Amino acid sequence: MKIIVDAMGGDNAPQAPVMGAIQANKEYGVDIILVGRGEDILEVLRREGLDEVPAGVSITHAGQVVEMCDNPATAFKEKKDSSLTVGLNLVKNGEGDAFVSAGSTGALLAGATLLVKRIKGIRRAAMAPVVPTGGGGAVLVDGVRFEKNDVAQVRLHVEF
Repeated sequence: MKIIVDAMGGDNAPQAPVMGAIQANKEYGVDIILVGRGEDILEVLRREGLDEVPAGVSITHAGQVVEMCDNPATAFKEKKDSSLTVGLNLVKNGEGDAFVSAGSTGALLAGATLLVKRIKGIRRAAMAPVVPTGGGGAVLVDGVRFEKNDVAQVRLHVEF
């Protein structure tokens, strides 16, 4: 599995997403594409004592960052060289299996819906974070509206 990671998304970027991705590569053997400002990513690796990019990890440069103050509906159009837009386009082009970002949720959802597109049969995208429970974790599906005769949509989200 190849996971594309928005290295510039989130409050503690690029440190947290980069080192989390390195840990996932090491512990689970997944291939990682870190997307973001290449020199910033390399600097994080150097500070952590890594002189070279680990095997199974690559960097794709993206010079822009979607900020939390950017308009979520248009950020991916206005910042075509952002880590979010470049990462979503990598998924769209089949260069990765998943995209992870701790950045702007609205921009991620808008970009994913308009660039990558929805799964066939799904009319409305939903966010599905894993939340901790007493027994490990559960998936919370947020954004699914329950309407008359719409149970099939909810089932599609949950089963996929």
